[in-house]
Amino acid sequence: MDPTEAWPDVEDAVAFAVSRVVDDPDPMNDREAADGHRYVLRVLAAVTENTLVAKDVDRPAFQPMLESTRHLGAAGPDIDYDVASLRPGRAYRISGTRGGATYVGICLYDGGSAAGPAALLDAVDVDELPVGPDGEFWWELSHPDAVRVIVRQYFHDRSTQERGEYTIAFTDGDAAPARLPTSEQVAGELRAAAVQLRWNLGLNQLWGAEHREHPNAFVRQSAAEIAAAVPNPDVTYAFAWWRVREGEALVVEHTPPAACRYWALQVCDRWFQSYPDRRSNLNDRQVVRGPDGSVRLVIAARDPGHPNWLDTGGHTTGVMFFRWLHTEPDALPTCAVVPIGEVGAPA
Repeated sequence: MDPTEAWPDVEDAVAFAVSRVVDDPDPMNDREAADGHRYVLRVLAAVTENTLVAKDVDRPAFQPMLESTRHLGAAGPDIDYDVASLRPGRAYRISGTRGGATYVGICLYDGGSAAGPAALLDAVDVDELPVGPDGEFWWELSHPDAVRVIVRQYFHDRSTQERGEYTIAFTDGDAAPARLPTSEQVAGELRAAAVQLRWNLGLNQLWGAEHREHPNAFVRQSAAEIAAAVPNPDVTYAFAWWRVREGEALVVEHTPPAACRYWALQVCDRWFQSYPDRRSNLNDRQVVRGPDGSVRLVIAARDPGHPNWLDTGGHTTGVMFFRWLHTEPDALPTCAVVPIGEVGAPA
């Protein structure tokens, strides 16, 4: 197939992506519209790199799933994601050093299907593996349906915690030498990019449509219950569609589990974009707690003078997530919308 025949698929996907922004069911201010159109550009950048770099299954290598301009799919600002594409059925070894992250987990996924998201095939917490005196570890993997592996590193404080480093290599033969692409391969890459673009721009409709009618109310979700995602089985999630108007604040009350290695609340826009360059995420070591250990978090467009403020960045609606590592909360957090001047002190 000539690549020229595949470009209309990309053009149609771009038009679809723009329509998802323009026709979003919730009203948008100028800030939200600008970020929506920028989201299309970010997804274009991400799927282009994924198609050209990360999809070389004959020369496996980890690539950062997110860069400074592409924080998509509700990616956690405290989390590093590294992904490698795999050839189904081949055998691999991941080896490296654990580093000082709070948590390091490895997950193996299939490619999903038109009927549903990618399925988790295998997973391991690196702390369950033998670790050498210098923090080195290794894990061998092979599965007839595996198409990618993701390594996640969770950090409480990136300034004090050292990142781990690791590589992936075949154990059942050598990597193939680099080959020049054929026209048929390039046509396939263009069509794959178009499919990925459509999938990403449909995410906020698929994942959140049923919650828009009942905003500011958390729903507990296990890894298996999160639609259209590549979730982490070591984490329990709670999801809510948030909505707050100018002059209001959304107050989230949370009683954290007594023993939880890591938890965090993350605020995203309606397209599941995260913003690590502003105060959009707070973890358990960053929050100020009340005398009884409970936590009040405040979501608003401006700082109300509360230590646990999370910035909406001028957006009026979006999605928010709690993550709890290796545990579940006794009760879901609760939400209340109040005038911003009535936020008050921490609980």
